[in-house]
Amino acid sequence: MKRLPHYSQTSWQSPYDMNFNEEWFPSTTTGPVWDKSMVPLAQLVEANFHVFRTELESLSEDQGLFDELSFEHSRVEGQDSWPEGAWRAVHLRQATGGWLSRACDRTPQTCAVLAARPELSCSRAGAALVRLRPGGRLKPHFGPSPHLQLHIPVQADVGARMSVGNRTLSWQTGEALVIDGSFIRQEWHNGVRGEHFVLQVTLCHPCEEAQKPLYGPLACGSRPGLSSPSAAQPVKYQDASTLPVPFAQAALWASALPDLAKCSSISEQCPPDSQHGGPNPLSALNTWNYVMNNLRGALRHTQHGNIDPAVMTAIGQVQEGIQSFLAMPTLEQYGPIIALATQILEALTPWLQQQHPAMVRFSFASGRSGRPFVPADSRNPGSLVFRLSNGIEMPAIGFGTWKLEGEACYRTVLAALQLGLRHIDTAEAYQNEAEIGRAIHDSRIPREHLFIATKATSVALGMAEASYLDAILAGQLNALQTEYLDVYMLHAAGVEEEKLQQVWRSMERLVDLGRVRALGVSNFGIQELESLWSFARVKPVYLQNIFKVYKQGEQILSASTQSVMEWAHNHGMTMVGYSTINSWPHLLPPLSDPHVLQIVKAKGRSASQVLHRWALQHGVAVIPKASSLERIRENSLLLDFELSDTQMLALDGLATLSESTHEGLLPRWREDVFGLAGATLPPRFDGFVEAMRDQQCILQPDEVKATRFTLGGGGHGISDCQAACHAQADCGYLVFYERTGFCHMFRSCQQQLPAGDGAVLMTRQ
Repeated sequence: MKRLPHYSQTSWQSPYDMNFNEEWFPSTTTGPVWDKSMVPLAQLVEANFHVFRTELESLSEDQGLFDELSFEHSRVEGQDSWPEGAWRAVHLRQATGGWLSRACDRTPQTCAVLAARPELSCSRAGAALVRLRPGGRLKPHFGPSPHLQLHIPVQADVGARMSVGNRTLSWQTGEALVIDGSFIRQEWHNGVRGEHFVLQVTLCHPCEEAQKPLYGPLACGSRPGLSSPSAAQPVKYQDASTLPVPFAQAALWASALPDLAKCSSISEQCPPDSQHGGPNPLSALNTWNYVMNNLRGALRHTQHGNIDPAVMTAIGQVQEGIQSFLAMPTLEQYGPIIALATQILEALTPWLQQQHPAMVRFSFASGRSGRPFVPADSRNPGSLVFRLSNGIEMPAIGFGTWKLEGEACYRTVLAALQLGLRHIDTAEAYQNEAEIGRAIHDSRIPREHLFIATKATSVALGMAEASYLDAILAGQLNALQTEYLDVYMLHAAGVEEEKLQQVWRSMERLVDLGRVRALGVSNFGIQELESLWSFARVKPVYLQNIFKVYKQGEQILSASTQSVMEWAHNHGMTMVGYSTINSWPHLLPPLSDPHVLQIVKAKGRSASQVLHRWALQHGVAVIPKASSLERIRENSLLLDFELSDTQMLALDGLATLSESTHEGLLPRWREDVFGLAGATLPPRFDGFVEAMRDQQCILQPDEVKATRFTLGGGGHGISDCQAACHAQADCGYLVFYERTGFCHMFRSCQQQLPAGDGAVLMTRQ
């Protein structure tokens, strides 16, 4: 092989040096064994080892089922091990077959945790529980490339060994090993008794473009003539049904926002004028409503039953006062509402500071239904298009220019175009169309490759008569240095009835003259859309509205049972969202919301990327604005990862935390994913006493376990665990894991072991 030009430059001196990951990424010099501290998934599996161990031990103990499942997906090209059956694997996920339902039915939490990880999103990823019996050997072999392997021993036996390249390794139960599986590798067991079980997970290589954000700095490189592997078809993975939801942390965060502190009373710092956003009484009360709903969520999912039930009553009083003020603002109401809200928060702060994120189990009543497919194949951001209903293709990732002015506007628009963005959004009111036109001209990009959208502001708001629209558009075209617009929209629902009809007829005339390819509207609600729809000859095909996790289509929520997004979709309109990552027009900055950051941490992406990807997966085009090259690039990298169904639901649910009241769940068209409707404190069960923390009962022998040992999966509350134990005559002890919501029940607990995940050992009196 060394005589061949392709391999002549390698450093290989023997077969033990050969590895095919090096073909893809020649600068990666970590050798056959990786430092596990570099691999986030290794830290995750070690931290959650007791979850995996409980499920996988159960599967390994059922020898008949283990053998049956291993035969279901065994390879048939030849015998891999000696003697027959000495090395066998039950596959949880195969590279070609995805997640396997029968095996995952027995190990649901293990499959769910792994399936939600981006490290397993490539076509080569896999996971299997491997059994190695005494005297057994797995033949030397090379794994496919590029990939890494993660081993987490469920039951390590002293006689078991593995060689990877020129390294010989032994396993320790619960301690992860990360290896380069494209080196020559073999496994053997020199013991005489004791089976060896290891969870082996095949990962995408950290140097693949979609994986790099998850890791620290890596020297990767690429071999000339060999292209990096592509995830041309994103892997469809099973969703984890349980996620940590930081209600307590969000309540503390929102209540401590500097802009909210300015509104402890109505003053110059918090003026009654709310037209332009920023600190004002209405925005402050909206923020307090978010605090109260997060308190309700924290109390609803609490793991302890020592909260005074009167707290829920007081929260309801605050929310009732907020709704009364929003309906008819009076200065006299404001102070008492703020005082009671502050009093509740101060009383609960010590308790909130001790809370871990609640493990919430999500149901999939809607799932992916109605959502478009948005690729995660690392394609150029300008190449993803949404087709408008009149046939025009619009780049789904654009560049917004609100509040960009002068030379700064010119430079950032030019940078966005040079980075591959092709959709530019502006407006008459922004007063920056000339700078945008100069950037377009200097980019030298052919006009037919661009999508330019702008807005008519003055006629839409009644500041100019409809007859002036031709002249206004002529000035905009001249400033933008173009002969036509791809979309021309009314900036807001200002004029009504006959005046709106006059304005729209003028807009339609511009389409007839060929100056505009498509018409749209911005800041229209369902009522305004229906009015326009009733008389428009040329229907609008484009709707640009606010679209953020708190305000999903409307600045002020209507009483409709249908979302603006759904209405637009049903009427052939493509929706474009603005203000996805900023606090305007209220006070909550989504980029620092603990709910968002929880998902950011899981995905290894920036908050901006997660929020814009969320909008895209709803079929909403995005137009993020940025003023630096680094941020423009960051905001455009949305097509090399995806959010799971559970993560989408968790972000969708933030609208219910923002809008719900003491009277019920809002918006009416959102699912109650957090259980806010009728939220009450969980029931209390007397007769259980906390004995110790960070300890668990030993699991062997089986006689120590109660008849019903677990509740099945995580995401439960301590009251669920207490109720299940209370219902069993032979349950005298329980161990509840606060951070995961797992529950184990025991007849006896004479011996204990250290445990993580907030383990609480309780005795039944």
